[in-house]
Amino acid sequence: MFRGVFAMNPTCMVCGHRFEREPGFFQGAMYVSWVLGVGEALVLALAAMFLLAPAIGLPGAIAALVVVHLACVPVLFRYSRVIWAHANIGTLDARDPARLRRLDRNRL
Repeated sequence: MFRGVFAMNPTCMVCGHRFEREPGFFQGAMYVSWVLGVGEALVLALAAMFLLAPAIGLPGAIAALVVVHLACVPVLFRYSRVIWAHANIGTLDARDPARLRRLDRNRL
């Protein structure tokens, strides 16, 4: 699905599924990313509060939380798009002749 950290392939190399079927298709992935980001930030905040803050103090724990969260942003971006694409896979047109030809070619 991805050819780089943030760059996506236009179609699936296996089945030919076009990932962005219309402009703004991945706007819904922002909501998935928000849910994943809030969950990840909550886990990091709890870990920082109970594990890091007593050892290194609150400013150090907050700094560590921000650094780890920023390191997780590319992962959240990628997984939110993957989840969004999989949630919408049922909207494929099974009768698309180009898609059927690609599937037949891949089976050989």
